[in-house]
Amino acid sequence: MKVGIVVDNDLNDDKRVLREIEILKEAGYEIFVLCFGFENKSYSRIKGINITRIRLSKRIKNVLFFFINTIPAYEWMWSFKINKFISINNVNILHVHDLYMSESGWSGIKKSGTGIPMILDLHENYPYAVTTYNWTKGFLRNLISQPHKWKKKEKKLLDYPKKIIVLSEEFRDHLIVEYKFLTPDRFCILPNVPDLRQMENSKVNSENIAFVKKAPVILYFGVVAERRGIFDAIDSFREVITKGYDADLLVIGPIDKKDRKRFYDVIFNPDIKQRITYIKWIDISELPYWLGLSDICLAPFIKNPQHESGVANKIFDYMSGKRPVIASDCLPQQKLIEKYKCGVIYRTHEEFTNSLIKLLTDREQCKIMGENGYKAVLNEFNMDSKKSNLVEAYKSLLIN
Repeated sequence: MKVGIVVDNDLNDDKRVLREIEILKEAGYEIFVLCFGFENKSYSRIKGINITRIRLSKRIKNVLFFFINTIPAYEWMWSFKINKFISINNVNILHVHDLYMSESGWSGIKKSGTGIPMILDLHENYPYAVTTYNWTKGFLRNLISQPHKWKKKEKKLLDYPKKIIVLSEEFRDHLIVEYKFLTPDRFCILPNVPDLRQMENSKVNSENIAFVKKAPVILYFGVVAERRGIFDAIDSFREVITKGYDADLLVIGPIDKKDRKRFYDVIFNPDIKQRITYIKWIDISELPYWLGLSDICLAPFIKNPQHESGVANKIFDYMSGKRPVIASDCLPQQKLIEKYKCGVIYRTHEEFTNSLIKLLTDREQCKIMGENGYKAVLNEFNMDSKKSNLVEAYKSLLIN
């Protein structure tokens, strides 16, 4: 059975898509992938996958996508490519990633005349998320990109696929309430849980590491952006330091362009600049090393519909590193952390600050929470335990 996977991205760096591909390969499916191959970039071969890359500069790709709601050339291009992809490879199921690819996937199938079923893989609550992206902000950008249109188009885009993959039960339930034609059996729940084999095979390259642990370390890992709560985290950290508690803040991840100046202004504040270390980028294989140096991990997402669509990768990464998590009260992560007693949930700035103080002064509780999280990952929240959801979704399509 041949599966066609479509992702408008750089496949080699897409951890979630690669995990799904491995599951489908193990289940006996032959995998064909249609993705971008950005100019001036070479790609290593991925064993056991037939890959067709659309060679294009990343700049042109971004421009085409920016205009998608005014001049849908991006959708036309993908529809043409998908039609050709289906016909050449004789795929039996089309699996497209992200809400905005649903139209092109459906159109490509229609043009091919095959009538094959389509699976839509939702990585986020896109209609809300797109309104928070910097490239849609500002009068002119908003006027051209028209991010509000995605909410208007969501109903139609969700009606095309036979199966919809989501990150959490909460997001599934939200969509079912909003769109009455959707039923629970149309969904597959596949959270961003880690692959235990990748955890076992992780490699650490610490040749250039200059960070020296001198005090308890609070780790923030991921995109550095206001919407991710980084400035809330720094504000609470500053308050903790001002009150005389001993701690260092380690921030690892790329900075959103819009937030760059503000971030550097904040971390060079005289009160805390000696206490904050910023590292722009690490390979994901190095994360276990940094988790080993850390004592407390942060997931301070701003509570909104996007961050309530599922549990972020990094929370499971923190748990796999046996570290307690301090997280905002976004519903999926709140339910996870409270159920497995692997961290602390906060709702206000005061609660955030007090949570930091609580864990900095109770090392035994940190250890217990860390062990609880690790056990939850080993026993339940890993790809081996969740992969049957994806396999069963595929089987149901073939039966129907």
